[in-house]
Amino acid sequence: MQIRSLIVAIITAIALSGCSAQSSESTPKLQHALLVEPNSAAVAEVIALLLHSPYVQLANDVFLTSSTVTLDRLNQKDALGNPIMGKQLNMPDQFELMIKDGQCFVRHLDSKATKALNDVNCRVNN
Repeated sequence: MQIRSLIVAIITAIALSGCSAQSSESTPKLQHALLVEPNSAAVAEVIALLLHSPYVQLANDVFLTSSTVTLDRLNQKDALGNPIMGKQLNMPDQFELMIKDGQCFVRHLDSKATKALNDVNCRVNN
């Protein structure tokens, strides 16, 4: 019976030491961010990729004062410019600018799809 207790004690000690051997540093998380300088062209390119769209037009001050942006989807129209029935319930798309380890990212809030935003500088939005 003492051998069984000894084996249980050894297994417990090994298991506990394995847990404490993991790094105590937490993985940095994405944080909300703001652009340091305007760059709507770079942001529009990334958002178009996330939306699988050929083109997205944004204001010049996108992500300068808010870490989120909402884009209304345009209603589909027929050749005469009339709204197509049943195509009017388009929910807006929301995006947020994030930062992790100095790298900027744009994340689509609904799908959580995230793409790196290169050639821009951003900072944490406090």
